[in-house]
Amino acid sequence: MTQKSKPRIDFYKLNSQNRTRINRFCCQLADKVAKMGNPVFVRTKDEAESRLLDDIMWTFNDSSFVPHAIQGDTEDADAPVIIGHSASASKAYLLINLSGEFPESTLNYERVAEIISDDPENLQKGRVRYSAYKKDAYPLHYHEITS
Repeated sequence: MTQKSKPRIDFYKLNSQNRTRINRFCCQLADKVAKMGNPVFVRTKDEAESRLLDDIMWTFNDSSFVPHAIQGDTEDADAPVIIGHSASASKAYLLINLSGEFPESTLNYERVAEIISDDPENLQKGRVRYSAYKKDAYPLHYHEITS
C-alpha cells in the first residue's frame, strides 16, 4: 500500500471523561462533514451503542438534526450519515471510529477520525491505535479539543 492510498487519520483528544461529550463531538463532526456533501460512517462497538447514537443525533442540536440511518435500514440507505458496528462493507468519505478497536479496513475512506477522551481505558486504547497507525505509516494529525 502506498502512502497516497492511505487515509488521513485525525485523533481528536477531548479533555473530558464523559461519554456523552464524545457522542456530542461525534455528532458535531458528522454534521459538519455531511453538510459539506461528504458521506460519513460512524462505527460503534455494538448495536446498543449504535441505537444510543441514533437517538442522540436527533436531539444533540436544538435547531437541527443530523440526517442519518442505522446500517442495514433499507429505507434510509442513502442517508449522509450511517451508524453501525460493522465497517467492513461501508464506504464513505469519513469514518468516525467510536469502537475502541482498530478499524477492519481503512481503504474505503479518505479520512478516519478517532475520538478519544481522558478516561484511562479509552486513552490507552487510543494510544494503541495511534501506534498501529504510525507503524503502518498513515498520515497522522492530532487535535486537542478543550471546549
